[in-house]
Amino acid sequence: MARIGSVTTRSSRGATTSSSNAGKITVRLDDSDVKAILRAFTKMDKQASTDLKDLSKEIAGDLVQDFRNSARSTRWYPKQASFVAQSARVARDRTPSITIGGSKRYSTSDGRRIAAGSLLFLSEFGSLPSKQRERFRNRKQEKAGKLGGFQGPPRSPAEGRGNRGYWIFPRLRRLQSDILRRWINGAQKVADVWKNP
Repeated sequence: MARIGSVTTRSSRGATTSSSNAGKITVRLDDSDVKAILRAFTKMDKQASTDLKDLSKEIAGDLVQDFRNSARSTRWYPKQASFVAQSARVARDRTPSITIGGSKRYSTSDGRRIAAGSLLFLSEFGSLPSKQRERFRNRKQEKAGKLGGFQGPPRSPAEGRGNRGYWIFPRLRRLQSDILRRWINGAQKVADVWKNP
């Protein structure tokens, strides 16, 4: 799990084939203030918890839409990024939580079907061209013993202990303080309603 400010992401890399354990990125809030607020909500009634889940679902839904817009406007392979972004799903939780990737299938031009999670890390972080040609060959290229297949962006620039990314992580870095502020303000309103019915 990698922490980005107050937003935590969990990455799981699956096989690069169309298997069901394809890669996923999970985005959720992870902050000491958030944990304290959640502890306070355990003392409130069920309606307060439901209202908090509704708030979190709304914020996460807006974030999913933002990622989809970011994917469409990315410089590298926007069609591929848009497909991966369509796999983003909102989890019903007390904090905004989404997953991107997974086993949702994509039909390629040669008729193969590949999981969104298999393209997730290629689309977000890119790859060395030689690695792409090895890993993403289509059937014709496999039969002929040639390299080729899916194309992705070049490796994104290094940043911190990893790479900057193209459309998920740069957008997340810009939005994380707004997400946290919106959730804390909304949680305070829910708590106020609970205190003063």
